[in-house]
Order: sequence, then structure tokens, then C-alpha cells
Amino acid sequence: MFLALQDVASAPWFSLDLTGTPDISGAILYCFFTLAVFSFLYKDNPFYKLAEHVFVGLGTAYFTLQYYDEGILQPVYEYLFGEGGVIEKMETSGIVEIGGYSVDPVMALVFRGIAGLLAVMLVMRLFAPNSWMPRLPLAVMVGVYAALKMTGETQSKLVLFVGNMFKDPITNSNLLSWSELTAQPSWRIENWEAFFVFSKIVFFVGLLSALTHFIFTYRRTKVLAGISKVGVITLMITFGAMFGFTVLGRIALLIERVDEMKSYTASAYSLGPAPAAGQDPGVLSLMLTPPILISVIIIAVLALGIGIKKDGRANA
Repeated sequence: MFLALQDVASAPWFSLDLTGTPDISGAILYCFFTLAVFSFLYKDNPFYKLAEHVFVGLGTAYFTLQYYDEGILQPVYEYLFGEGGVIEKMETSGIVEIGGYSVDPVMALVFRGIAGLLAVMLVMRLFAPNSWMPRLPLAVMVGVYAALKMTGETQSKLVLFVGNMFKDPITNSNLLSWSELTAQPSWRIENWEAFFVFSKIVFFVGLLSALTHFIFTYRRTKVLAGISKVGVITLMITFGAMFGFTVLGRIALLIERVDEMKSYTASAYSLGPAPAAGQDPGVLSLMLTPPILISVIIIAVLALGIGIKKDGRANA
């Protein structure tokens, strides 16, 4: 049964204990904003707009404080003037860690000063949008990020997989023959030697054909066009699998959210009078739980708004 009324002690109205029982006020907010966002499935309405504005406002405030802490407070004030900072190291002739390297405090101060100068130049875009000053730090950011991302992605998604492809299946202790594999009570198809070799061949052919598809230097002959077509099929299968994985992830989040709302239908979160010990909470207790009560209120308000609009059009 989807809705279950458990006979448990009443939850607190308000509590900051994250390890204890969720409070009623938190359950009300949880259910209200969840259902307010889902109300957009009907159409754009004030409940959805309220949830949207609250989400944007809280997100902006949270990330503003986070960026201030990680971008100004820690790398500037604490790094220079904090305990064990650059100024203290300069007085004690110590060594400062910067980027994983041990450097002299003076050099660390110079490097941090250059970074601060680039940050100030980037902010100058607010005052001189067409000036060369904000373009220089932006070019440095894009170039450094592209270099780090390219090397990291190449190492993790190309070099590593290609290296694993050339591993000897005979020396892999996890691989078994078909008879050995099926003799086990629980087995996985990827532990089969033949499947291991087949998967590596498919990976090699798919990788080579996908890279060939992006070769535009030479004329597309029949051979090159055929390999490129295999690459297109490989890319489409990959994109389809990625899209399916994304959709399944969103569905899993939806199921988790609905299951969480189900837990708030317990009698402990009912806004009605608490039932006596051993007494059935009844339908009234169920109707006064946050998910049901808020759903009824949202539907009633939206229906009332539709009725008022129809009356206004009729009178016009």
C-alpha cells in the first residue's frame, strides 16, 4: 500500500538535529516545494514561480558565500595573514606550499599577487567592457582550463582504456572459461574469456571508426566513408546510452523523492489530534498529513483561479 499510517510518536515541530527524526515544519516545506515544482506539469502558475524564485535566491546566496570563502577569504586573507601564512613564513624563513610545490614565501607572495592582479583585471569588464584588460585574464583562464581538461580527459578516457585493451586475458585471474563460469552459483558475463576478448575488439573498432569520422583532411573514399559510417553508428549508440542513463538517473531521483514524501504520510506528521494508544489514526489523520493536505490546497487554489478567470471572461 502506497500510503501507510504508522502508529509512532509525534515528530517535533522544529528541530535542527540532522540525525534525528525529521521535523514537521521541514516536512511541510519539503512537500510544498516538491509539489509546487510538479505543478508546472499542469501549467505555469504562482506556486511554481514561488518555488523557482526561492530556489534561485537560495542558490545565489549559497554560491555567493561559497565563492567568497573559496575565492577571497581562504586564498587571500588566510593564505597571507592566517596562521602559518605567507607573512608568518617570511618572518620565520619558512617554506610555503603553492600548487603542490614548496617555494620561498617571497615567490609565493609574487605569484598570489599576479593572480590577484588578473582577478582585478577581470572585474574591470564591469567598467570598461571593450578594454583589453578583462580579455587577458579571460584568455589565461580559457587556455589553462582547456590544457588541463584536454590532458585529464585524454589520460582518463583514452590512454587508460586503450592500455586496458592490450592486457593479456590469460593473466587476468577474474576471467574464466564457459564451463568454469557456469559452474559457479552466481556469475557475470563479463568474466567470460570470450566476452572479454569480444568487448575489447568492439571497443577498438568503435574507437578507431569514431576517430576516423572526424578526419576531414583526405577525400572520403569508399573505404574511409565506410569506416566513418561505422563511427557514426558507434557515436549514436553512445549518445543513446548516455541519454538513457541520464533519464534513468532522473527517474531514480523522482522515485526517491516520492518515497520520501510517502514517509511523511505517517501519523507522526499529521496536523490533526494525536490518536490514542493502539487506536487507528483514521482517514482524517491521513488527510491532514503534509503531502495530502498541501496537494489538496494547491489543487483547490488552482481550480479557484481557473473558475475566477472563466467568470471574468463570461462577464466580459
